[in-house]
Amino acid sequence: MGTDTSHAFVSNWLYQLRFLGYLVIIAWGVAIVNFGLLGKTLNRFGLVPRTLIGLPGILLSPFLHTDWQHLEGNTVFYLIFGGLVFLREPSDFGAITAAIAVVSGSALWLIGRPVRYVGASGVLFGYIGFLLSFAYFDRNLSSVLVLILTVMLVFFTQRFGHTLWLIVPIRKQMAWDGHLVGLLTGILVARDLPTFRGWFDQVIDGLTRFGQSLT
Repeated sequence: MGTDTSHAFVSNWLYQLRFLGYLVIIAWGVAIVNFGLLGKTLNRFGLVPRTLIGLPGILLSPFLHTDWQHLEGNTVFYLIFGGLVFLREPSDFGAITAAIAVVSGSALWLIGRPVRYVGASGVLFGYIGFLLSFAYFDRNLSSVLVLILTVMLVFFTQRFGHTLWLIVPIRKQMAWDGHLVGLLTGILVARDLPTFRGWFDQVIDGLTRFGQSLT
């Protein structure tokens, strides 16, 4: 019985892990087409605040990047901090990611500067905000352990030690406001995770039933 339970747990964990990989594959696939074939023309679908043409960017901009270096940097951040979100509870990863992307993107569309935003930074900083705050709302040992890992990365490593400085306007042409909105959204999602999880499950259930109706 114990072996069967462990096998089921590992199988479920690996099954959920595919979502982490899917988003990386999509981002790199889009980049290959965008940079290699289309001369970055897909970036016109980025998020532009308070414009109809920029509205689809709420969902599309996390998969668009300015260059390979931008994509590579975001991929590292995504695998590390997205991996920590996944490690805390694999079944919540989709709901957390979707909630951060939609809420932070919508907020940035409403209050952002009149520029075109591309990149997954809002989602990545949302992960950081979530990881730094969830233990406060959850009060669970596993969440505290993930918090400790996050604090060690964000404050005590050379690679990520400058991260939180990116929420203030210290560099020209840097989407600091997108970073800040993402961070605050992550805290909001941490506070109200059951609500966002419920909405996500309803959307997935609706999409599933719609797909079944077409077959």
